[in-house]
Amino acid sequence: MTRDESALDDRRIPAVALLLGAGGLIPFVAGAALPAFEIQALAPWEGIIRGALTAYAGLIASFLGGVRWGLGLRDADPDRSAILLIGSVIPSLVAWTAMILPPPHDLTLLIALFLVLGIADVRLVARGEAPRWFGTLRLGLTVGVVGSLVLALALGR
Repeated sequence: MTRDESALDDRRIPAVALLLGAGGLIPFVAGAALPAFEIQALAPWEGIIRGALTAYAGLIASFLGGVRWGLGLRDADPDRSAILLIGSVIPSLVAWTAMILPPPHDLTLLIALFLVLGIADVRLVARGEAPRWFGTLRLGLTVGVVGSLVLALALGR
């Protein structure tokens, strides 16, 4: 593949997007896995670790809503733009709701939210509204996020 052809290939995940996406999984994995080790020194921090996990999940859900906001701003079709803009605020509102729910409902709602966001992002790609690499990246990240949240839920943290 020549350089010009690779520039047109929207299937390859840009290295920076892959690196940043993978780095964004660190707080999810750490927040879910740290309590699993039952390290005595961490016992007093378990509530804080869970709170940090749910807060971070809320931030990331809001970030993913921002993707829709950006796509809505550039869409020339006013109806599609409106749908994207409206859809951009829903993840923040659902995540905020999750953050005020008691366990285990907080993590259950966040798991559902990230599953819906993952499916919605793949649909954005299928409709040609986002590059193909975005769908591939989001599928992998959704597996990591949901897996981490399921682990935290299973551990009762």
